[in-house]
Amino acid sequence: MKKIYAIFLIFVFLGCENNVTGLDDILDNPLDPNEVDYEVPAFVFYPAQFDVSLSESFQAEVYAMGAENLRGVYVVVEYDPNKLSLQNVNNGGLAAGTNPIFFTDTDTPGQVEIVAVYISSDSASVDGNIKIAELVFSTTSIMLDPDDNLIEIKGFAQGVVNAQ
Repeated sequence: MKKIYAIFLIFVFLGCENNVTGLDDILDNPLDPNEVDYEVPAFVFYPAQFDVSLSESFQAEVYAMGAENLRGVYVVVEYDPNKLSLQNVNNGGLAAGTNPIFFTDTDTPGQVEIVAVYISSDSASVDGNIKIAELVFSTTSIMLDPDDNLIEIKGFAQGVVNAQ
C-alpha cells in the first residue's frame, strides 16, 4: 500500500509542474493596466482585435481607461459601412441608475456618436476603467446582378477587424 501511495505522490508532484512559457500570447488584455502602451485617460475597445467570419455578429465594448472624476463622455466610433453593419448600441454602465442619460446617433453612415452621463444623488463621479457602451456589429456581404437580384455567395475568405 505504501508503494502505491509513493507512486501517487510522485505523479502528483510531476503533474504540478509550473510551466509558464508561451503565456505572452494570451496575456494581452487591453484592460490590464500593466499591458497598455498609451497614456490614460483613454478610450479603448475590448477585445482589441476581432476575428469574425462574414455574416457573423460580434460585440465590441468601449471602455474609458484610467478615468478620474468622470461624469460624462462623448465618443465617436467610425467603421466601414461597406464591411460592417451596426445592429445595436447598448448602455455599458456609466449611465446607470433610475434616470440614465445615454444617447446614440447613428444617422451618419459609418459613424456612431455616443453620449453617456453619470448622475448620482450625491454629485459623485466615477474613477477607474468604466464600460461606456456595447456595440453589436455584423459583417455584411451581398452580391447583386445588374437587376438587383441576389447572387449566391459560395465562398468566403477570413478577415480581421483592426481598431486603431
